[in-house]
Amino acid sequence: MNVNVHTYPAQLQYPPKSYLVFSILMTICIWPTGIVALVNAARVNGLWKTGQHDKSRKASRRARNWGLASLVIWLVVLVVVVFWASITYLNG
Repeated sequence: MNVNVHTYPAQLQYPPKSYLVFSILMTICIWPTGIVALVNAARVNGLWKTGQHDKSRKASRRARNWGLASLVIWLVVLVVVVFWASITYLNG
């Protein structure tokens, strides 16, 4: 008898993280990519409740990845602005 220990009944599984708060914060910082993260984060629980667990996990991963992309873009922009402002201040 072949038993897969990673297969659980749907009632015992927990929905994936939605990353909703993280997505909201990233939407405030960098809105183009933050909106994509926010839309995916909002879909996670609804997809889980309708039994679409794979799509829910995929939406969770997309929310996380787009949120992280927003964070990286925001940090790069912040470093560039600080660097530019310091050069302008030192030259002016």
